[in-house]
Amino acid sequence: MFQLLYKVTSPGVIEEFIDTVDLESNKVLVKVDYMAICKADIRYFLGLRDPAILNQKYPLAPIHEAVGHVVKDDTGKYQIGDKVILIPNSVEEKYLNEFENQRCARTDLGNNYAIHSTFRSSSTDGFLKQFYVAEPELLVKYDSKIPANIAVFSELLSVAVAGLRRIIFSETNHVAIFGDGILAYITYIVFRHDHPDTKLTVYGIDKNKLSMFKECETKTYEEYNGEKYDTMIEIVGGKYSADAINKMIDMATVGADLILMGVSEEKVPLNTRLVLEKGLSLKGVTRSDNKDFEHVAKLLEEKEVQDKIRPMILSEVQINSVNDIYDAYKKDIENKTTIGKNVMKW
Repeated sequence: MFQLLYKVTSPGVIEEFIDTVDLESNKVLVKVDYMAICKADIRYFLGLRDPAILNQKYPLAPIHEAVGHVVKDDTGKYQIGDKVILIPNSVEEKYLNEFENQRCARTDLGNNYAIHSTFRSSSTDGFLKQFYVAEPELLVKYDSKIPANIAVFSELLSVAVAGLRRIIFSETNHVAIFGDGILAYITYIVFRHDHPDTKLTVYGIDKNKLSMFKECETKTYEEYNGEKYDTMIEIVGGKYSADAINKMIDMATVGADLILMGVSEEKVPLNTRLVLEKGLSLKGVTRSDNKDFEHVAKLLEEKEVQDKIRPMILSEVQINSVNDIYDAYKKDIENKTTIGKNVMKW
């Protein structure tokens, strides 16, 4: 069986490739239903990474946020028609026993940090194709009553879950999130659902975006008036991440934890003297683990979670040709003011 696979071959160029769909007896055939574009996909598409890195990755099929339904499964784990979340990260079992990977067994990390782990749309081709063949453990079933255009936010939700796993809530009185973009908002949704009794403040620069964070205190940086925080989460990324992280260092209590989730292509200068003087801990978070997706599948069953995600669906682009993919990318690139995603469907 053959299908079209779409790959970014150079900055601004997406081309069609022929992909073979071979169903092995120990794998599951999934029809991809909905996909969402990530900022990382945009960076690869626009060539906004080091040319040496891009030259090693092109051609690359984008998209690591996707959901679908089971078409065929000889493993017996799924029923035909089951709705599933596609997990983008994987690592072979043989590598998990290597010395370098021992810390990946810690519950606050996860095997996505293991040496030799792969990630769709980064170190291997992503989900921009109609059919996907997967090991059964790289799928998570979700309730069929959940709309697929909401379930496609699962990967982003899983990253938020992974970030919040790094917090020691028994030792936390007041948490601050720095950032007013989509991942900050998604993290806020998970935080308010899972930890409703913990005080939360969100710092950002756009008051219109901050107005969406209705169930917590919100402030611009200029409105800061001397509060101290024992736990802070940075979800700014890019060229502004240094400013945000250094503000966090200034606002931190002695021994505070700083959770870093924003991605920057540049090296970020930090006030390490104050990090040392305060005894701060910096914890990096990227991507998520299978157990995070399982948690997300349960989260999505909650009406309040669905209601908060629904306004982030900015549009649905029907994909019939490569030109439709260009249109979806254009919508996402041009959106500078609204928290949300333009999702794609076959």
